[in-house]
Amino acid sequence: MAKQRLVYARPELCAGCRICANACSLYHNGSANPRLGGINIRQNVFERYEFQEICRHCVEPPCLSACMTGCIASDSQTGLVLHDRQRCVGCWMCVMVCPYGAVKRDVINKVAVKCDGCYDLDRPVCVEVCPTGALVLGLREDAPGDHFPKDFSISE
Repeated sequence: MAKQRLVYARPELCAGCRICANACSLYHNGSANPRLGGINIRQNVFERYEFQEICRHCVEPPCLSACMTGCIASDSQTGLVLHDRQRCVGCWMCVMVCPYGAVKRDVINKVAVKCDGCYDLDRPVCVEVCPTGALVLGLREDAPGDHFPKDFSISE
């Protein structure tokens, strides 16, 4: 398998602006709605932190085995865990089993929402639009053990 592209987050740089989630939603759904983007920003205004919940495209994804319709599949070429919205019945099993909180509910369309890594683009939309550099594109094989290093730099 080729090196897997993966979006990594640097939480200390996140401003909580949700531009990434809006851009993702606009690209994939045609409308800017952070609730429909494949990335989720958790904020705690009292403790002053933001945290990005992004699909890690697990090697053995629990969402894949929990999906009762088979609408979640792992692409053997890219390593991405992809979701077919047309086949999804909105049972939310994938939402419940994701250890990273990266699968969300679209309660309007009654389907799950998750990152597809923008497999059809050179760089994911969220990485392109992040104004603070909190989201970076890396390669899983070269990725450090610490998913949130302070001095993480990308070399392709």
